[in-house]
Amino acid sequence: MKPQHLFRTAFAAAAHAALLPLAAFLATPGLVHAMTESEPLSMVYEQAPEQEQRPNGPPVEVLRVPQGCTLYLPKIEDARSNKANAGNLTLMMPTVHATPRTMQSLKSGDAGAWTRDALQSTRRYGFQTVVGASAPPAAARQVTAEVALRLAHGWSAGLNLVSHVVLQASYRLPGGEVVVRQYHGMGTRTNWASGNSEFMSVLNLGMEEAVRSLASDAGALCEGRPLPAPPAPPAG
Repeated sequence: MKPQHLFRTAFAAAAHAALLPLAAFLATPGLVHAMTESEPLSMVYEQAPEQEQRPNGPPVEVLRVPQGCTLYLPKIEDARSNKANAGNLTLMMPTVHATPRTMQSLKSGDAGAWTRDALQSTRRYGFQTVVGASAPPAAARQVTAEVALRLAHGWSAGLNLVSHVVLQASYRLPGGEVVVRQYHGMGTRTNWASGNSEFMSVLNLGMEEAVRSLASDAGALCEGRPLPAPPAPPAG
């Protein structure tokens, strides 16, 4: 066989081998199932590994609250201005220099239950978290906060998905004073197929960041320390 024929045969075999993983990926049910405007997001909260445990990530201070601190959450509500939607997906033209073709809204699932499950994950930081009840009078090492979900939005940005989640907590301090704080969380991840699980993954990253900030402030109150000054919201 001539050298050029051998080269073509070898090249064809290599190309075939390279396409096999892609074909397997495309054939896997659910992995390439893109979202539609009529299909709601699952709104399932899945707890990611703590930041200090993530490989190749920057070092993050371990957050642990004082032992025996109880976080009471008597009210958790979905207070978004747009409860019907939880983001948008931009569909691109399949070209090298892709341009937007269409944009569709993402229908929201039960964001109230999603928020409740996320707040219950504060137990990972050492809280005894109680949902649906207020702190008893004169209880030591306790914090009461009514929490509202103000924003949960995920969107596609080129080859990535991005999210922005905002929680608002109203802390009831000793003496009856109420202090309000807002917590912003941002998430980003690579977008493979614009699937339900991918959008929920990036929304969960934003929610996790917001919940961690809330837990940090609640831990300060549990120790009898004042709340720090509220940070400036992210630009954009």
